Amino acid sequence: MPSEDATDSLLSRSLPRELAAELIALARANGAEFADVYGEHAVLTSFSLEEGRIEQGTYSVLQGVGVRAIRGDQTGYAYADGFAPAALREAAQVAARIARDAQASPAGPPPPFRVADAAAPFTLHASAARSFDETAKLDLVRRADHAARAHDARIAEVSVSFATTARQFVIANSDGLWAEDRADLSRLVVSALALEGDERQEGFAAAGGSVESAHFTSERTPEAVAAEAAASAVLLLSAREPEGGRYPVVVCNGWGGVMVHECFGHSMEGDTIRKGSSIRASQLGQQVAAKGVTIVDSGRVPYSRGSYRVDDEGTPSQRTVLVEDGVLVGYLWDLLNARLTGHTPTGNGRRASYRDYPLCRMTNTWIEPGTDSPEALIASVPRGLFCKKLGGGSVNPADGNFSFQVTEAWQIEHGRLTHPVRNATLAGNGNDAMLYIDGIGSDLAIDGTTGSCGKDGQWKPVGVGQPTLRFSGITVGGTAVG
Repeated sequence: MPSEDATDSLLSRSLPRELAAELIALARANGAEFADVYGEHAVLTSFSLEEGRIEQGTYSVLQGVGVRAIRGDQTGYAYADGFAPAALREAAQVAARIARDAQASPAGPPPPFRVADAAAPFTLHASAARSFDETAKLDLVRRADHAARAHDARIAEVSVSFATTARQFVIANSDGLWAEDRADLSRLVVSALALEGDERQEGFAAAGGSVESAHFTSERTPEAVAAEAAASAVLLLSAREPEGGRYPVVVCNGWGGVMVHECFGHSMEGDTIRKGSSIRASQLGQQVAAKGVTIVDSGRVPYSRGSYRVDDEGTPSQRTVLVEDGVLVGYLWDLLNARLTGHTPTGNGRRASYRDYPLCRMTNTWIEPGTDSPEALIASVPRGLFCKKLGGGSVNPADGNFSFQVTEAWQIEHGRLTHPVRNATLAGNGNDAMLYIDGIGSDLAIDGTTGSCGKDGQWKPVGVGQPTLRFSGITVGGTAVG
């Protein structure tokens, strides 16, 4: 793997400022009002283990340049793999032909570049993505496999994966901006299958983020992650089916924030606001969540997958308050949609790679803490469900209806956790779900370990979070009769 300095040197040599300025001029040659150039070099590795042996190992290098030209709401985008100047010039010309105005004069070169003045949200001194060699990565995977199998005799199958991304990028645009950043991500995922008679249950656990190598050697070791996955699988062997119906639900802190991400966050993104396709477009200043609920999106959470110094358009990351005390107060903006609506970009322009044009995307999205103790929230429920671990979820953008899988839950009876519950789902409508929050814990946790968000075929790393929350009522899918 190239060293950090070697990667920086390669990118600066491959896309010098003079060439970037030429590409911007070419992209605006047919009347485009704005143009930018995005150069990237990324090294990706992954290892997976199944049935006690390494099934797959990959090492890949992704490098190239994307050129965007914008005229009004029309975008021309083209990219070239690699850094050959002739190919980059052709990409700029293609983008220019798409976003063209036959009546306009060529715009010429951009003003002298100025380097973006943006502070990094945190600094990595020995990132896991760059510090671990292939031998060390394989050792992590094998240690996790051994620990999961050793946890309990009922663990029959284990799968482990470890993946890293070391990414460096540069952005230059026709306003004279020059910005550079890097993203070092790593993720360890363990899945354990427990068998007992005819019962089969699976448990998951993960570690990682934009973290130092010490994260895996002292904070979240392979043994700890494996033990968590195995313990969850064994616990679910004795779990009961949930009671179907609508009743009080307490949702865990941390990853429980996937609910606000799916049910609320997507409807706050500037493209859907500008086009009027989001119900939130007409709700600014209105009560959209319960009193006391404050929702934030920020790319400045230390060590999270969803954090960065500048976004993929060169805008500095920032903290954006979306909902304050239940009232809708703001939206998320990328450059294009901000320009078209007269707003200021919030640092939410993100792209999967140089092969993709930027979209308005969330970063780390969470609900701010309240003053209730988590224990008191559970103790206040006569009969309900405590969701300790949530899995995936989905929301229908047409009507706002959502469904979330609960991978581990507990029945609440007379304010106490009585027995584990499996196969529960939470269902409702994202347009009003947050209005049913009637208790907000003091234990905010933001999970920046494993989250990835898909939109228009592009996937980006994100973080989610919340304190423990009590909902007065959520529809719980189940087969048991209370």
